[in-house]
Amino acid sequence: MVKNTMMAKTFEHIGAARIYAGTLRIDIKSMQAVISKPDLSDLMQNHPVSIYDISDIMKSAGEPDPVGRAWITQSGRAVMYRINGMQYTTSLEQLRAVLQGIRKYAGVAMLTETPAPRATVASCMVAGVTA
Repeated sequence: MVKNTMMAKTFEHIGAARIYAGTLRIDIKSMQAVISKPDLSDLMQNHPVSIYDISDIMKSAGEPDPVGRAWITQSGRAVMYRINGMQYTTSLEQLRAVLQGIRKYAGVAMLTETPAPRATVASCMVAGVTA
């Protein structure tokens, strides 16, 4: 038996990325993460960089362990963040506008999957597909 597991994928706005004191602060619901100033320039030159939790930076006297990574996608149209095992994305165009001072923030989204609506006989008939 073959089971059809079609899933509809959508992006859910979940936070924002903004410049703060030369760093990139990523606000996601109840968490604040940061990419350091030197790492931010590396990221824009297409190198993967580490992401740190702001609260860990304060607790560890400036020597925190990374909580994730950021990289520019292969298509060059988005920045992906993996933070504590969860994956988020930001439009690279929006992020560049933030770095240039054109925008205040870039939206951060999370890819969500929901079951795709099933085709009914009536919808197939309207589309001209025979059952």
